[in-house]
Formats: sequence, C-alpha cells, structure tokens
Amino acid sequence: MNPIIPNQQPNFNFIEIIPDNVDDFKAKNLEALPILKTGTTTVACKIKDGVVMATDNRATMGIFVANKNAKKLHRIQDYLYMTIAGGVADAIYLIELLKAETEIYNLKNEKKIGIGQSARLLQNILYNKKGFFQVGHLLGGITEAEGPKVYNLGGYGSLMDNDYTSQGSGSVFALGILETEWKENLTLEEGMNICTRAVRSAIIRDMASGNGIDLVAIQKGKEVVEKRYEISDQDLIELK
Repeated sequence: MNPIIPNQQPNFNFIEIIPDNVDDFKAKNLEALPILKTGTTTVACKIKDGVVMATDNRATMGIFVANKNAKKLHRIQDYLYMTIAGGVADAIYLIELLKAETEIYNLKNEKKIGIGQSARLLQNILYNKKGFFQVGHLLGGITEAEGPKVYNLGGYGSLMDNDYTSQGSGSVFALGILETEWKENLTLEEGMNICTRAVRSAIIRDMASGNGIDLVAIQKGKEVVEKRYEISDQDLIELK
C-alpha cells in the first residue's frame, strides 16, 4: 500500500461493507468528513527581562463552540512556554513532542536547551511535513544567553523572531493593540495589561475567541506568573 502523502489526502475517509446477500459483498465509498475551521487568539510580547503570553479559552468546530475551557497556553520547560492555534489534535501532539525532545536534550547535555534551538527544532518538524500539521504556535521564554525571545511558527515551517506577535482567527484584532501600545522595556504590569487587552479586543470582535483569558509571564530570576481571567458578557459590554 502506498503511503498517503501530506496535502494529497484521499477523497473518502471510510469504506463501508454492505452485504447484498450471504455470498456477496460490495464496497461503498462514503463521502469525506467535512473539515471544520477552528478559531482562537494567542498573543506574546517581550517585556524588560521577560516575556508575557496570553490566550483565550474557546475551542470551536466551525460555528459551534466545542469547549469553553480550552487550554491553549502550555509549559514546555520552566523557562519556555508555547501557545496553540489551529487543529487541537495536531497542536497537542506537537506540544507533547517538544516537551519530550527538550527534556531529553537537557538531561543528555546537562544544560538547558535555548529558546531559539527549541524553535528551530519545531520548525524542522513542521517543515518536513509541509502543511500536514494544521497549526500555528507562539514560542516564548528567556535564558541567560539569549535574553527574552518570542517566536511565531506556522504550519508549513515558517519561523519569525518578533518583539510582539499573535496567532489565530482573532489575531488581526489583537495586533491592533500590540502594534500601537508595545514599546521596549515594558514593566511586568504593562506587558500583562497589553496582552490581556489584545486578547480581549479579539474576544469582542471574533466569534471564535472567548470565554476567558489565560496569561503567563516568564521573567529572568523570578517565579513564573500565571493568571486566569474570567470574562462575562457584561464585562465585554463595559470594556472592563
């Protein structure tokens, strides 16, 4: 059997065997399952001696809200976090793969893998499959050698080093806040405020984003700050 090449998927997902009589069977091709688009909003930005990342909590299947408590912000290492956007199965698989690979590197080399090294490792995985994984990731963290780093990775293996960035269906709205308000050497409070407001602006306008905000701040020599904000309809109306 020839392998299925990424981007050349078959026209059907299943073969159903239907008995015509006890001695005869025939195969019937079923139509392909529909591909339902998913949405999200994830943001990240550099601050003075650190990085702030934030996501919404809504997972969708087309226009259906599949989950109101989706976790899109994940710890890879104590100093390295990643957000997910796109297909949930693909994104979670890559999260677990990167966790394992970075941990193996740290144990084998008896030193911490860099943020840039981790980003290029994931880039190679994505590029080798060229669109097989329907995802968008933000990777952020800080090391002594690199300082704060924020990377944006696309499903085809693109890799961009940014001061601030966003992924997902609501990113166009979030970038409006980041573009106008980000500046160098933000304080922790300023960075958290900008990222939270960026995700909130997407929640207001993007139907595929919503149901709260997760936020993490990774700083040099300090404990990781993790927060969760619940957002009610009234909060959105009053822009709190």
